[in-house]
Amino acid sequence: MTSRSLGKIDSRQAIIYLTYAAVFLTPLDAFLLYVPLLAAAVLAVYRRLRFGRGEWRTGPFPLAAAGFFACSALSIIFSVDRAFSLFNWCFLPCMYAAMYLLIVSYIRTEKERRGMLAVIAAAAVCVIAYGLWQFADIGHMSAEIAAQDWVDPERFPLLYRRMYSTLENPNLLAGYLLMMIGLFTPFALLDTHKGQRGMILGFAAALVLCLLLTYSRGAWVSLAVMAAVLGFLYDRRIWLIFLAVPAVLLLYHGQITERFLSLFSGEDTSILLRVALWDSTEMMIEEHPLTGVGWGAYFEAYPAYNYFIADPNVIIYHAHNMYLSIPAEIGLPGGIFYFILFFGHGFAAARLWRRGTSAFGRAAGLGGALAASGMAVYGLGDYVLFSRAVSFCFWALCAFCVSEEEDEEDRKI
Repeated sequence: MTSRSLGKIDSRQAIIYLTYAAVFLTPLDAFLLYVPLLAAAVLAVYRRLRFGRGEWRTGPFPLAAAGFFACSALSIIFSVDRAFSLFNWCFLPCMYAAMYLLIVSYIRTEKERRGMLAVIAAAAVCVIAYGLWQFADIGHMSAEIAAQDWVDPERFPLLYRRMYSTLENPNLLAGYLLMMIGLFTPFALLDTHKGQRGMILGFAAALVLCLLLTYSRGAWVSLAVMAAVLGFLYDRRIWLIFLAVPAVLLLYHGQITERFLSLFSGEDTSILLRVALWDSTEMMIEEHPLTGVGWGAYFEAYPAYNYFIADPNVIIYHAHNMYLSIPAEIGLPGGIFYFILFFGHGFAAARLWRRGTSAFGRAAGLGGALAASGMAVYGLGDYVLFSRAVSFCFWALCAFCVSEEEDEEDRKI
């Protein structure tokens, strides 16, 4: 073997391991993950310059991705804070794209994808363990809820704890857990090894428990939609679990029931806040339909449209609605490109589920479709993809499914 081929093998393996490290760190430390991610990106550019362009892949939606980046870059020029928008754009969407391209281009075999799945699971175990340890400290949790104003104390006087683990916020943790539940549940259903299936089912049950302990009502609704999608795509008998919901609401009168029923009361301050934010954001879009207020600059533009929040020290970073936040920041054309990417990957994952030739590939496709459907519904009442950690996880999961689908296509050819 020549030194040239040896260097080629070593640098490729280094990229894979660095990408694994970035994926592992994504839900644990959204700053530290940049270290292995940037190192992997530099190595990938080195390989491109030395060995040519053959191993780089862009995924199935290059035109929509190019349109999104063009519109988001254009929004920086018209941003209310150009310097901040440029900085934010370089370290968020550009880095999401870097991780996506690294996974699609270098995580190419089933063995490598199984390694990535193990890394994702290991990170989720760490999130669960820390979250449960954190939740057990009721004094700290009560103080944190009061400081962060995560609960209306008049509406929920007995709710002292909401799990947030390493994600910094209960709603962000809920978004992450939705994706993990969606990803791993199909592997439990399709795994033929009973011992391994039981272990994955136990892991999925722990994820669901943590989701309940976030007390995120929008996430609970999203989980129900994911169960409905799972029944439609996999086995309609799964819909029978919905028969248990009325019994639980009737017999259990704890804070989970109180939080869920409050969705229909119309008296909760967080719901009223969201309605006001949506009105203000619609005004933003009407005044800046083509370029938006600037990528990441929503919090600076919002005070000019604020009519609901009296305290000027309260900073609102997004509209608590994905379908309004994106067009508000980068304009309606950019929003269209973004949602082509978002829903396109969901449909591509569903296609992999239906057409996949291996149990692993079909499970990956179903997991991707469930995760995308959950995040699509959750996006109606919150915009958790605003978070670096949640967005990195989502686009890494999309790349994981695309890698599997392209590998299956290569095998067919």
